[in-house]
Amino acid sequence: MTEHDETPSLARAMDYLLGGRANNPADREAAERACAAWPAGDLKQELRSAREALGHMVRQLVGEAGVRQLLHIGAGLPTMHNTHHVAQQMDPDTRVVYVGRDPGVVEHARQLLRQEPRSPTVYVRGEVDDPDRILRDASAILDLTRPVGVLLFGALHFVDSRQDPAGLVNSLVDAMPSGSWVAFGHLATHDREDLMDAALERMAPGWQERVVRRSRAEATALLEETLELVPPGVVALPEWRAEPTADPPGAAAMWCAVARKP
Repeated sequence: MTEHDETPSLARAMDYLLGGRANNPADREAAERACAAWPAGDLKQELRSAREALGHMVRQLVGEAGVRQLLHIGAGLPTMHNTHHVAQQMDPDTRVVYVGRDPGVVEHARQLLRQEPRSPTVYVRGEVDDPDRILRDASAILDLTRPVGVLLFGALHFVDSRQDPAGLVNSLVDAMPSGSWVAFGHLATHDREDLMDAALERMAPGWQERVVRRSRAEATALLEETLELVPPGVVALPEWRAEPTADPPGAAAMWCAVARKP
């Protein structure tokens, strides 16, 4: 099978849209088809803005909060200014555990990480709806008696209400000591979300994943039971750490928040 014949991968297509190189022509073609079909705004810019917000959150956890252990669930490929890049620029000894569900993505991610032999970073396979497995595998790398920053950025919008997403968050938080943190990014409801889902499917033909978008109140309810939200609370992506000169935000594409376990 040649590079051109490969089936597009959602993770690799996302990497391309973020400006990375861990992709092939099939991924790039699929990503461009998705961009052309995106019904509102600029998909590529939205994804890059989300990655910038993730970077702000990591800098807040490592820089301001002093956390030196990060657990990123739903990570995709660890490329283009992802969690470990940002965290380890601030402190090279920061431990990072990525969790992904797709075995192909996990193997590709491990290949990429092997090119960074000094990085205290690992990638494990796991499902957000199986927190016990995530915690078991993460505990081989992270000391769960010390504060951990849990990044749920791109994970919970694949969990519907029947799977009790708030309960899953609580299970993860309950296993962490006081002083741990959760950084959160969740897709927001939109009046053209069916067209958005159809555009995303163009990046991965046959992709059967159901995306669950939530209102601000619904997103907030996933965090507020056991966590203390820090300013600015649960806000739309354009408002997260926005510069004073930033353009006024439009319709929310994603909710972002950081919260602390008391």
